[in-house]
Amino acid sequence: MDTKIKIINLMDTVKGTATSTDGIALYLAMSKAIDSGKNIKLSIKDCTPLSSSFLNSTFGELYDKYGYEVIKERIVLINYFPSHAKEIKKYLQDLNNLVY
Repeated sequence: MDTKIKIINLMDTVKGTATSTDGIALYLAMSKAIDSGKNIKLSIKDCTPLSSSFLNSTFGELYDKYGYEVIKERIVLINYFPSHAKEIKKYLQDLNNLVY
């Protein structure tokens, strides 16, 4: 197994995807992996609907700390429905467009 890749199973990390508290738990797990030089494969299998609070406290915080390019280069979604990937991608693109 590649030691430069950290697989994070979303639903093993959080209780749900509706609150900012759950978002912070995922943010901390992903931030720790990025800070240790790892790329992330984020499995969103069996994911519940993603709330804006959850996205803000996860991907919004990652964006503030690392920027859009690092997120694009270092985080890959796996085991997802296209609708979930589209929602995360749109969130990040909208955030990036607001900043620039």
